[in-house]
Amino acid sequence: MASWKLHRKWCEALGIDKDVCREVTRLIDKEFPHDIVDNVLKWGWARESFESGNLTSTVFVTPEDKYGKVTKALAEITNRFGIDGVRATFNHIALDRVTELIELGYDKEQIRQKLTKLDLMKYIPDYDEVFKDIQQEVKPSEEKIKRRKDFEKLAKSGIYGVFYIDGKLLPAIAGLNYIKGKVSKGEEVYVKWGIDSYEARRGKIARFVSDEKELWELIDDIKYGRY
Repeated sequence: MASWKLHRKWCEALGIDKDVCREVTRLIDKEFPHDIVDNVLKWGWARESFESGNLTSTVFVTPEDKYGKVTKALAEITNRFGIDGVRATFNHIALDRVTELIELGYDKEQIRQKLTKLDLMKYIPDYDEVFKDIQQEVKPSEEKIKRRKDFEKLAKSGIYGVFYIDGKLLPAIAGLNYIKGKVSKGEEVYVKWGIDSYEARRGKIARFVSDEKELWELIDDIKYGRY
């Protein structure tokens, strides 16, 4: 992730008070797992409500309700800092997204396009300078680039349906990625697959997969209806 120094610099460049920038940076990096923040903000109602400054509810949540806890934390930002807290949060997320995409091997223009698609460019005061600053802190990661390319290859496999693995129901590509991660670590995984969740639990296809060759055999069997 981008350093706190850069987060504060570019947050303040939006005209936000330095104390708000400092505290929002601390809250996000110390209390919000980034994948959860991203997921919550992808929910239409959550992003719209938070971005407009209307997410102020402090609803009760259980310890297991990870999304509820983050929604409550976002509401806390709105209550404490108002719309500047909202802008500081999105600025933080935008800078971290630039960092992640650099590590994944995307170039400057590809990253610009992805930020535009996520509607995050409006929270970056000077994209060229932000990119230059972050590029001095992080470099492309060969390991992460390989994982990205592996995932893209699986995503293009044309697989459909649902996997049932380790007690979890997973949509097709997420299931393939899960299996790939397991066999890459030398683990054998018992896989069930079906057209829908009912068939997946029953196992229209059910077998052990222990390496990448067997994974691609599974893909071919699903793709060509060999079950």
